[in-house]
Amino acid sequence: MALVLSDWPDAVAGFLFFSSLMVLVSDDWRWLLINLAAAYAGATALVSLAWPLPLAATVLVGGWMAVSVLGLSQRRLGAEKAGRRSAQMLRLGAGLVAILLAVVFAHPLMGWLPPLTLSQAWGGVALMILGVWQVGLRSTRPLWVVAGLLTVMAGFEIVYAALEQSLLLAGLLALVVVALALAGGYLLVQEDMGKEAMQ
Repeated sequence: MALVLSDWPDAVAGFLFFSSLMVLVSDDWRWLLINLAAAYAGATALVSLAWPLPLAATVLVGGWMAVSVLGLSQRRLGAEKAGRRSAQMLRLGAGLVAILLAVVFAHPLMGWLPPLTLSQAWGGVALMILGVWQVGLRSTRPLWVVAGLLTVMAGFEIVYAALEQSLLLAGLLALVVVALALAGGYLLVQEDMGKEAMQ
């Protein structure tokens, strides 16, 4: 039992990778937002290794507020057409390569940032890589681009939490996450208005 309790950060890092991989692969905006919310819950658990739980909860609150804003904006627009199966397989393959890259970069990152644990380094790097790939592979769809940027921010928050513990910093990061979601919601609505004007 003690072994299971001591390994929970590794399990959370694996859960983070899986939920972020589903954000990358998903073609349905509902599943994208559900997995993004799950990724923020996992990021909060890893941040709580360095910050007290009430302070780490700002990551969860900011992330879930951002997911809510995006969900409300997308719900107004309705469903998007599904992508090709081959594109989904390409994103899945790219996501699996992220495992190797995260393993390669986690140990050097721990050497540069000594307070960082292996679970935090692996989870943070995996989120940042998957988020960057999300932005690159889905650059024509605003919801997916914003979700990728939020994934990068969640990874950054995990890594940076090990270096700095500050209520002001936690609030500013949550504000940046929500502002990013508001900008994404605005872009979604503007894109829909542009499509309606062209018809």
